[in-house]
Amino acid sequence: MEIKLNSKTSLQTIEEILDWNYFVSELTKVFRLNAFEQQQLKNSITAKIIAVIPFSADCKDANRTAIAHLCIYLTEIKGFQKYCAHISSDDKNLFKRLSLISNFEGGKQPIIEKGMNLLSYIMLEHYHETCEHDRKNDIYNPLNAGTWNYCLLKTSIEKEINNVYCPILDSLGYF
Repeated sequence: MEIKLNSKTSLQTIEEILDWNYFVSELTKVFRLNAFEQQQLKNSITAKIIAVIPFSADCKDANRTAIAHLCIYLTEIKGFQKYCAHISSDDKNLFKRLSLISNFEGGKQPIIEKGMNLLSYIMLEHYHETCEHDRKNDIYNPLNAGTWNYCLLKTSIEKEINNVYCPILDSLGYF
């Protein structure tokens, strides 16, 4: 059964619910991104999903939440990989590595969950795509370790994502 919770009746773009170019501009300054990194951020579906979740779920302080979550995300990918990389204790819960960007004040829980499921799907696909590289370079990967079953997790996440209707998240194009 599909849950329809988005109060918006028309399909919105990211630019209609938040000033994405401004977010990218400010994050570029704060994180001292070069032109290539800035373009990567501007086009990043993952970053857009992170930014859009609090808005599409009608959370309180959506701007602040989006900024905080984007800063955590950029901190992990721009540095601190040594401390933020997947480790075996993260295997117990698919969402453990996403926990720092899963704090929302209020909002529609099914839409928040859809957004977090989209992020977990992206993460799972990344692990799947990098299996061989990770194996060759002795990088921990829960799929290589056999603690996660790619097909079962993918099917389960897809079901959760498809169960909730949210046009703005659906329009971002990853799934």
